[in-house]
Amino acid sequence: MSIDRRANGTYRARVREYPGGPERTKQFARKLDAERWEAEQRVALARGTYLTADEVKITLGQYIATHLARQIWRDRTVALATGALKRAEDHFGTTRPLTAIRRGDVEAFIVKLSTNFAPGTVRTTFQHFRSVMRSALADGIISVDPTMKIKLPTVKSELVILPPDRVRALIDAADPSFRAAIVLGAHVGLRAGEVQGLFVSDVDFLRRTVNVRRQLDGRSTAMRLTDTKTSASVRAIPIPAAVLEVLAAHVQQFGPGRDGVLLHRDGEYLSDNAFNWQWRRAQVRTGLEAGALRFHWLRHAFASSLISAGCSVKAVADAMGHNSPTITLQTYASLWPGDQDRIRTAIASAWEIADQLRTG
Repeated sequence: MSIDRRANGTYRARVREYPGGPERTKQFARKLDAERWEAEQRVALARGTYLTADEVKITLGQYIATHLARQIWRDRTVALATGALKRAEDHFGTTRPLTAIRRGDVEAFIVKLSTNFAPGTVRTTFQHFRSVMRSALADGIISVDPTMKIKLPTVKSELVILPPDRVRALIDAADPSFRAAIVLGAHVGLRAGEVQGLFVSDVDFLRRTVNVRRQLDGRSTAMRLTDTKTSASVRAIPIPAAVLEVLAAHVQQFGPGRDGVLLHRDGEYLSDNAFNWQWRRAQVRTGLEAGALRFHWLRHAFASSLISAGCSVKAVADAMGHNSPTITLQTYASLWPGDQDRIRTAIASAWEIADQLRTG
């Protein structure tokens, strides 16, 4: 590292990234500025935060493409991340250097997103953008993470538990070919994709269980069977005789479809569009507006029934296919009896025992 004065009166500071490595220079009108820049580069090299000239030039669009290409994700996750990062590219521009993105720029991005999208979409977009910036930090392309301590809009989580009479009305109103789907959602706790990917052979009529082994990616005409959402989603769920009867009647009336799927349309996989159309149609027939209810809410009804029956957190987590009981608690903690309820029950039980002793 050195500083020399040029013939035109300016000062040139020189930095060598490593012994024998490429040299980086910058000119200044004042020697003081040249010395300050040289000192900053020394510190950066010592701390490991020094950025080469090529790294400084890497753009957001270039790095997003690199980031997406090296992820081991399912197609649905790739599509979600691509859409989220496209919003970032639209805001910042694909040619903007990563090193030129500051924390204030990210805050402005979140404010703009919040005016056009729901809080959940804003959070999802930010999470994917933050992953890109943290990956760039780990790669040494940027020296500071601009996504730190960014305030996000609050997502109002709504836990909707459909009452049994509402579920019964939806089953009765649905097309005969779709009733099994509602039963599998409300009484077995399957996700929509798991229902679409369920084989007839996955229903073990002898052991009275439904085995979830895959799901259907039915977003487009090129539908295909894929792995479940997580490894914990592969599960065997005990089912009562009433559910077995519904599934047996469905198989008897409609038979298996392509590859042996239980739910199908003229023998072919049931696409997301067809599935959602049937779900909306059942709602309309019960007097609701189309789209008033989410199919996922049937899973909430299933979880609620397990909790009401006294099942443990782990048992509910296993049946729901959650990765951890922590997820189950975060979602359904309000449904488990609180300490006050347990105290009342304990006192009532003790009172009954004391009363029995007195009368005895």
